[in-house]
Amino acid sequence: RVTYPWAEGLPAALHQFQIDLAIPRTFSGTETIIATGQQPGLFTGPLYTIYKAVTAIRLASLVTERTNTPCRPLFWIGADDHDFGEVRTAHVLSRNGDDLPLQYHPEANVTGLPMHRIPLEASLHKLIGRAAEAAPASEFAPEIDALLHSTLDRSSSWAEWFARIMAELFRDTPLLLFSPQIPEARRAAIPIIENAIRDPLACTRLLNETGRALETLGYTAQIVKGDTECAFFLECDGRRRKVLFDRDAFHLPEEDIRFSQNDLLEILHETPARFSPNVALRCVIQQALFPVAAYVAGPGEVAYWAQLKPVFAQFGQPMPVVYPRAQARITTTKINKLMHRFGFAPDDLFAPPDTLEDRALKNTLRNPALEALAQHRPDINAAFDRLIQRLEQVSKKDRQAPDMARALSGQLQNGLDRIERSLLHADKEQTEALRKQLRRLCNTLAPQRRPQERHYSAFSFLFDQGWEFIPRLLDNIDIESFKINEVEL
Repeated sequence: RVTYPWAEGLPAALHQFQIDLAIPRTFSGTETIIATGQQPGLFTGPLYTIYKAVTAIRLASLVTERTNTPCRPLFWIGADDHDFGEVRTAHVLSRNGDDLPLQYHPEANVTGLPMHRIPLEASLHKLIGRAAEAAPASEFAPEIDALLHSTLDRSSSWAEWFARIMAELFRDTPLLLFSPQIPEARRAAIPIIENAIRDPLACTRLLNETGRALETLGYTAQIVKGDTECAFFLECDGRRRKVLFDRDAFHLPEEDIRFSQNDLLEILHETPARFSPNVALRCVIQQALFPVAAYVAGPGEVAYWAQLKPVFAQFGQPMPVVYPRAQARITTTKINKLMHRFGFAPDDLFAPPDTLEDRALKNTLRNPALEALAQHRPDINAAFDRLIQRLEQVSKKDRQAPDMARALSGQLQNGLDRIERSLLHADKEQTEALRKQLRRLCNTLAPQRRPQERHYSAFSFLFDQGWEFIPRLLDNIDIESFKINEVEL
């Protein structure tokens, strides 16, 4: 149970942030927090972003109910992150079952800009139009389309647009949205950053040592830092720059600038907004700002949190419980009927296309020639096995004979496979119709042989389902089951 106060000034600042997003919330600023977070992606990024928020909401409710401790879910928007290549693309599942990639190409030079400085240009309205045009048509589509356009018009940066969309989607939930560039949060983080400046390589050393320890146990270190890398970034002319420490000085390699320790401490206290933490130190700052009882993490995050315990200890912060986010697969009645007809389980869809096609044809075709082949093939194989065994028994002088028979048996299997494949694909029209159904099935549940939740934007389904989509997820996803939840729309 984590019950210490929030950082000074943060409750009022966070309250104002919710008001600015048009989602006023009532909270005291003493509640325990269930935190999660993600980089701000185009159209909220892949579905797992939504599942993180859903898991945090449900977990906060369970903690409140079972411990009688007031608890609130909080979503940390990764507005400091500057890897725009990771978030600029969204995939939409079209009404025809096609995978439509949409990508933002700003005219401005955004290299090194944190997400809260990425500009929004008119071309984004065109991307919204393309998404709306491709997505399934429904009575809800105009409202969802208007939501994206209006939130875009009211936003001044990439991170703010993401925040406004999330605010609208989770309007009817207790989810708090947080962005680290809130001035009060920057000031509250000063002691952590100051500690990292005074002992600049401690965090890196601890991460790498823990990583090596994990590797000796057979695991893979998820965070590996160069020996001179510091745990924080410094903004120069608005761009987020890596900081190295060597020869008793701090160095920004991208700018070819050097600072003394006193230089950086002075900058920190005068303009704390220029500093932002790396992935490990961000978790520590989160704990310093809020009494976080648990952090809802995706599979990759769970892996790197295994390296963070000594880092929390270095900065005098308690490490929260790491709770795996819920996993889900969104499907429909039609898709489930196709799965049943083809005789597939969800994991089968990650097989190569040719393998899936042949299996689907086998399970659906009624061809007398195929049935005859299936009937006699076991007898043919059994006869060859008996021949090989007999040759091994009686061929005393010619030991090559059994080997030749085994090789011939392999050739026979290949020949029988070719006959089967020819029979399966004999009806070209039927094969093409099945291929289209199979493509739709795979595009929906295993796009590009990836989990659906790691590929498609939630707006693939919001255009079709409208505002009820989020409540349906909240009602149907079981966060205490670590299996993949199936949500049929």
